[in-house]
Amino acid sequence: MKAIRVVFYLSVVCFSLLIASGVWDNAAGAAQPGAAAKDPLRGQPFSDPSKVNGMSPEWMKQPIKYESWAEGADLALALDQQIYPAVLPLVREFEKKSGLRIAVEEGTCGIAAGAAAKKTVDVSAMCCPPGEADRLPGLRYHTMGIAALAIIVNKENPVSNLSLADVRMIYRGKIHKWSELSTPDGAPGPNADIRPVVRLHCKTRPGHWCLILGKEDLFSPKAMEVGSIPNMLSQVAALKGAIGYETIWMAATYGVKDKYKFLTIDGISPQDDAAVVSGKYTLYNTMNFTTWDDPKLAKPNAKKLVEYILSNLDRVDKGFAIIPAPLLRKAGWKFTGDEVTGEPN
Repeated sequence: MKAIRVVFYLSVVCFSLLIASGVWDNAAGAAQPGAAAKDPLRGQPFSDPSKVNGMSPEWMKQPIKYESWAEGADLALALDQQIYPAVLPLVREFEKKSGLRIAVEEGTCGIAAGAAAKKTVDVSAMCCPPGEADRLPGLRYHTMGIAALAIIVNKENPVSNLSLADVRMIYRGKIHKWSELSTPDGAPGPNADIRPVVRLHCKTRPGHWCLILGKEDLFSPKAMEVGSIPNMLSQVAALKGAIGYETIWMAATYGVKDKYKFLTIDGISPQDDAAVVSGKYTLYNTMNFTTWDDPKLAKPNAKKLVEYILSNLDRVDKGFAIIPAPLLRKAGWKFTGDEVTGEPN
């Protein structure tokens, strides 16, 4: 009996420690990856797909009504500025095969999400995971893939690798000079002030820059905030001490290639697709499409178009550096329907 009591006591203590550490979610009754406990500065990569934003009865009754740019079209699409050029050839190909007239608007995630919320499009697409406010009744998300978010510095900076902890310390204002860091040969970095540049877009959505630091107020008040991708890249190009972040394709499109370089993070390159897919490189954007499944809003051709795009992702130009959803599934990423909603363990 004494031995039984000891075993029982130890079991209770171990279980209590698991609950306290966040490894076991007592409410859910299931083991959790525990990413937040391991990395408390990191934001959530995805929102809960089961939480749908409540809308007014008037909104629920509202039909799809196109804006002037889509008048006369059979389908209307609002696509984020990275997804737009990547899939436009497939959209036009589908248009030709189907005989439909498809109107396409290029914009930001905010424009795409706003078009869905206003019910002015049949399909929208964002380069951020949806936030809770984006999860509307009758709206479904379909993941195209992910794109690595690269940490970028001026080309003349001899530092070529940082730990993720260093990146976070820089953006929190805890590391001030490049001389506090090391070059590849082990020498101190240049005796220059670090100039962190931030673009805090899509603040209500998980993922993207939130994977560097989870909240806006964690970033140093001395960080230089910019409002656009070109501004981010121009600051890194102009300031030898600057550090910023952007996807590989956006950096190549809006940056001056001989003025910046990508850092490796803990020795891993953002251009290493295998490391991104496996979850070893942990900074990325998520590309999603939406369709309506409410019978009053859904158009069969809209769903067919998105299915056509998703079934032809292997034909998207590799220069866009988008790792397609089928590879994520194979690597163990969690999906809810067609939407990626969890990282590999």
